[in-house]
Amino acid sequence: MNGKLLAAINSSVRLFEWTPEKELRLECSHFNFITALYLKTKGDFVLAGDIMRSVCLLAYKSVESTFEEIARDYNPNWMTSVEIIDEDTFLGAENSFNMYTVQKDSAATTDEDRMRLQGVGAYHLGEMVNVFRRGSLVMNHVTGESGPPVHTPILYGSVEGGLGLIAQLPEDYYKFVHDLEARIAKSTTNALRVEHTVYRSFTTEKRTEPVNGFVDGDLVETLLDLPRDLVGQIVQGIHLPVGAVENTSSREGGTVDQVIKLVEDLARIH
Repeated sequence: MNGKLLAAINSSVRLFEWTPEKELRLECSHFNFITALYLKTKGDFVLAGDIMRSVCLLAYKSVESTFEEIARDYNPNWMTSVEIIDEDTFLGAENSFNMYTVQKDSAATTDEDRMRLQGVGAYHLGEMVNVFRRGSLVMNHVTGESGPPVHTPILYGSVEGGLGLIAQLPEDYYKFVHDLEARIAKSTTNALRVEHTVYRSFTTEKRTEPVNGFVDGDLVETLLDLPRDLVGQIVQGIHLPVGAVENTSSREGGTVDQVIKLVEDLARIH
C-alpha cells in the first residue's frame, strides 16, 4: 500500500495516507462488513476477515483512490484469522476450530460466479487459530533432489498454545500423501475410536462438510512409529510422486524404505 495505513474499524476497512504536515488523511473506505477484524495484504489486494461473514477480497485502485470488492465467501463463518496463500487462494480459520481455503474464480463466465470465493479446502483442526504468519520454524527446508518441493509455508498459532505449519504441495505429492493418510487411518485406531475422516470433517453448529484439500501431517508422521511389517502392509502398491525417488515413476509401487524416507523428509519441514 505504498507506506499508507490500512485499518479495520468497526464495519469498515479504511486506508489513510500521511500528509506533509505529518497527519493522517482518510483516502478511501469500504463498508460491507458486520465487524471487520482481520486484514492481510499482497500488493494491491486486501483480504478482510469479518466477525461472522467469512472473508472478502478487495482491490485498491490507486488512480481512483477507491476499494473495489472483487469477491467474497458467502458462508457465515465467524473468523478468528486470515491469510493470503497466493493471488487466487486464501486461508481462513473460524471459531468452531476449523480451517478452510477459498479460491477466486477468474475464469468464471458470469459476474455472480466471479464475485464468489469458491471453497476448495475444509479441515477440522480441533484448536482455535488466532494468528497466521508466513514463514517456517526451520532455517531451510530439506535440501537435495529427494526433498519434498513444498512452498508458501504458513505458521499458525492457537489460543491453546499450539503451533503448526501449513505448506503447499504439488499435485503428485499431495496425491501420494493423501493416499498414505487414508491407508494409515484405515490400518490404525486412534484414541477417540472415531473414524479419521469423520473427526477431521469441517463442522459447525449449522453445517458439516467432508475434509477436503488438507492432509493430516500428524497422522502421516505416525507411520515412522509403526512396526515395519505393518508399514509394509500399508504402503503395498502405493504410487510415489514423479521424481521423488531416482529411477521411479508414479505408476510404480514404493518400497517401505522409500516411503519412510519421503515421510522423514516431510517431517523435517517443521
